[in-house]
Amino acid sequence: MRRLSISRAWEETKSVIARDGRLLVSVALALVVLPQTIMGVVGLPMGPEAAAISSLVYLAVLLIGLASQVALNRLAIGPSVTVGGAIGRGFARLVPLVAAYFLFVCVLVLAMMLVTVPLTAAGVVTLPAAGHTPPPWLILLMIIMLAFGFAIVQLAIPIAAAEQGGPIHLFKRSWQLSRGSYLPLLGFVLFILVSIVILGLAVRSVVGSLVIVSLGKPVAGSMSALVLSLIAATVQAAFTVVSAVMLARIYAQLAGRGETDSGLPITGN
Repeated sequence: MRRLSISRAWEETKSVIARDGRLLVSVALALVVLPQTIMGVVGLPMGPEAAAISSLVYLAVLLIGLASQVALNRLAIGPSVTVGGAIGRGFARLVPLVAAYFLFVCVLVLAMMLVTVPLTAAGVVTLPAAGHTPPPWLILLMIIMLAFGFAIVQLAIPIAAAEQGGPIHLFKRSWQLSRGSYLPLLGFVLFILVSIVILGLAVRSVVGSLVIVSLGKPVAGSMSALVLSLIAATVQAAFTVVSAVMLARIYAQLAGRGETDSGLPITGN
């Protein structure tokens, strides 16, 4: 059982980005910035009357986002691979990764039922009726359980990048590697969640205000939406690169993959 050093993972992350930043940025531009910008221009699917194209684009962006995570992890873990090879690996491992996350959701729902059903039967809490907004306690419980569970299953991404096997393997391997290092992994997940919230608020309040003053309110298909989504996607891409490389180096520690496994990738198609 290996112990995780977050400080060591961070130092390795800085080294990988300094050495292979150009390659990581290439993946981020193709699989993060471009899809997120398109999504911002098309608009999020909102309400029951959301446009079908908007829903399809949103689904495609989510899947491409997962593929980008695998590709970035593949570059950061090594051994040497072309940028095209890393992207190909990302899409090739998409189905088992999505299936592994589906298993995680099923386990999460079961765990929530084991908590809420007895409390509801005892009259301690009351579940909302169908179609009603969930109470704050239920939303908080979902967030807490999601964070605690994702501390383990987040490792499915670098595992998918570096190893073979289907969703069961990804799920079991995540559990195996996380043993003994749960608290550092949970801390990493919480840091990511907090950082995403802060970045989102900063982009919306500062950049969003400037864009609205300059180009007007961003609506689907407008120049304002294009500029705002491009800026937001670029910020998200930078954060995605750093967090993905960090996760890759965390996996490398826990899996016992040596420094020689993170060789210098080469460019290619």
